Amino acid sequence: MKKWIVLALVTCLAVILIACGSAPSSNKANGPEPVIDVAEEDIATGELEIIASNWKFDKEIYAIRAGEPVKLTVNSIEGVHGVEIRHTAYTHIPSKTETEVLITEPGTYTIVCSIPCGQGHRTMQAKLVVV
Repeated sequence: MKKWIVLALVTCLAVILIACGSAPSSNKANGPEPVIDVAEEDIATGELEIIASNWKFDKEIYAIRAGEPVKLTVNSIEGVHGVEIRHTAYTHIPSKTETEVLITEPGTYTIVCSIPCGQGHRTMQAKLVVV
């Protein structure tokens, strides 16, 4: 009798764990969001500077052209920061370095700080629009 109760409990636990598991649900989780509108004069050509301070970037939106290389420089004016461009190969671009960035797929990418920088680290985000 006890064996049947244990078996039933293990089966219920397995069903609950399977139901709570995560599966890829949409392209939004696996790639960039759709392109958002940006003004032509806001699209960087050749060079792009991101200035980071405590728990924020200097802009909410940066923009570049798809398929055109850009020299990206990250400058920290407060604290120590780096940049990750989600859904790209650029997972850590440290401050005070120049990195050639080339993104070929248009979309809106999330930029986050790649170095844990304190209490506001989780909310330190901006967007990179690739048109």
